[in-house]
Amino acid sequence: MTGIRLGVLGGSFNPVHLGHLHVARQCRELLDLSRVLFTVAAVPPHKPPQELIAFAHRYAMVSLATAGIFGFVPATIELEPPASGYSLDTLAKLSRQSGIGGKDIFFLAGADSLLDVAAWYRSAALLESYNFVFVMRPGVPAAGFESLLPPEAAARVVDCRGLDSSAAREQIAPVLASAACHIFLVDTGAPDIAASRIRSLIAQGRSIDDLVPAAVREYIRKLHLYGDR
Repeated sequence: MTGIRLGVLGGSFNPVHLGHLHVARQCRELLDLSRVLFTVAAVPPHKPPQELIAFAHRYAMVSLATAGIFGFVPATIELEPPASGYSLDTLAKLSRQSGIGGKDIFFLAGADSLLDVAAWYRSAALLESYNFVFVMRPGVPAAGFESLLPPEAAARVVDCRGLDSSAAREQIAPVLASAACHIFLVDTGAPDIAASRIRSLIAQGRSIDDLVPAAVREYIRKLHLYGDR
């Protein structure tokens, strides 16, 4: 398959919120992505299991949040065999199933992931085989990113921090035509929303109207998730 650029936004989505949708929209525009897959993690590492609700609920909320948004697709790839315990496995599976090469796959992640990406399973191979887009977040500085990446990966960074969307697209466009995969650092003006704060607000019986899509809010309310009253 050619002419397709696939964005992959992975996460526990516990719950999905407006920040996720904002990042997906902005990255789709900046990188001219054909689709963005919201890849719901089955058993995300480094997440306390007691805070994680069932996969079925998290997937249902992602489906509600993305319904009617062209190019946004909820994905169950982590549940599909063979098991994919690492990002490298999941992206390889996506590439095989979709017929899209790694050069046209873009993994979207928060800037906080940049802080520990060098410790990811086979990080050098991962960063060489697929494109990565690290989205800046409030309170997460990425200064000195060169020291956070394998040396060969640092040489392929496209730094768009501080640029508006027009200037960022202008800088990114010629890079997309090259044969290599790249690492993009971008600002999207993402709202400062954390799923942990949403869960806390729900448990306190407080409003989350400005933090999640209305359909997701109603789903949480109807099923009394996260201690909803």
